[in-house]
Amino acid sequence: MANLTFSERRRIPVYDDPSQVEWGMVTFDHEKCGGCGLCVKVCPSNTLEMMDQKAGMKQPVECMMCSDCIAICPEDAIVAIRNFRYTGRYKTIGFGELQAPRL
Repeated sequence: MANLTFSERRRIPVYDDPSQVEWGMVTFDHEKCGGCGLCVKVCPSNTLEMMDQKAGMKQPVECMMCSDCIAICPEDAIVAIRNFRYTGRYKTIGFGELQAPRL
């Protein structure tokens, strides 16, 4: 955050109340992304990185959904999705056939 200008820092929200923080994940519109890298600089969990001159996520699991990247993006290329995809990981696990409860 030390590399940001004063006007860029003013756009970052301050969460005084933990109930203001919403759970979810962020997605990127790579067509809108101008490749400025402000979101990468402002990310407190170091989850974002520049890939082919566009922003992306290294490890989506590490995102704390602080919304700083959404607030700082001048192109509005980052959007918050307010729910997790819990089933994505578990669809690949074979649980086998369902069985009746044992008596």
